[in-house]
Amino acid sequence: MKKLLLASLITAASLVSASALATPTSGMERMTVTYRNSLDYALYQYTIELMSHYRADIQTSIQRQAKSSSQAMADAFFTQTPEAQVALVDFPVKGSARTE
Repeated sequence: MKKLLLASLITAASLVSASALATPTSGMERMTVTYRNSLDYALYQYTIELMSHYRADIQTSIQRQAKSSSQAMADAFFTQTPEAQVALVDFPVKGSARTE
């Protein structure tokens, strides 16, 4: 009886010390896994694909708009008279003489 009591006390003490060592620290990372049914996953995939196409379309639209506005500015610049072009681009530097 004493041996059984002593063995149970030792077992209980070892379990308590093992559980004390197994407490999670605050720096431990946790991962949560959520399982979805096939319909929810298909809807999720469709939404992600639709949004990626939408973002690509917006990016292409922005690039086209920038290109067309740059082309319009260039066309407007080159349709001016040469004197106006020089006045817009060629700023004289003070104190220096230009020889052309």
